[in-house]
Amino acid sequence: MYAGLYIQYCDFAGGYICKTKIFSPTLLPTMNYAILSDEELLEEFKRNNDAKPFAELVQRYEAKVTERCRRRLKNKEDAQDVSQEVFLRLLTKSHTYRTGLPFEPWLNTIINNRCRDHIKQDKAELHEEISNKIVDTLEEEVDTEEANRPTIEILRELLEQVSGEVKLILLLKYEQGWSIKTIQESLSLEESAVKQRLKRSRDKLRKLLDQHSSN
Repeated sequence: MYAGLYIQYCDFAGGYICKTKIFSPTLLPTMNYAILSDEELLEEFKRNNDAKPFAELVQRYEAKVTERCRRRLKNKEDAQDVSQEVFLRLLTKSHTYRTGLPFEPWLNTIINNRCRDHIKQDKAELHEEISNKIVDTLEEEVDTEEANRPTIEILRELLEQVSGEVKLILLLKYEQGWSIKTIQESLSLEESAVKQRLKRSRDKLRKLLDQHSSN
């Protein structure tokens, strides 16, 4: 495990006392995430909610995850959609990873579960979890009347209408609090593409809110 940088320094507190100070790897300006193991990257993400180790994991595994989903689902478009849900689960379930265990078998479990749920057309738990995480923050982004605020039920309806990639972007933006630029770099998308997906999602949400308020 990468332990960070240790230095000795002295402090005056009733006499000079030598201490050891630990600097997190994220504070080191020359930190090269490419040299870290998968396990170290996930631990770094869990510790600091840092986009860089997450982006490195996405770059390492995006093609492999998509291919495994394709072999399981026998459909390229479905595989691309579910692969984004796999990385979404990587975000929401990172706290369940047990330090010291290999990363890839844990990731394979997520892949198998997401493919199974897709085959069963069972996304209720996933959509419920995302909705609970983003409802308060997303409410501030949607200009509506006080009595017409987004609810968990309406957000779940929205998530039924968008791709796995958009779900991941919504979670990164409204639950993780990442900037457009950070999302763009992490998912290897154009900045305009991220903005467009977020705008379309907000527009769909407003439409759903209008439909529910008129009922």
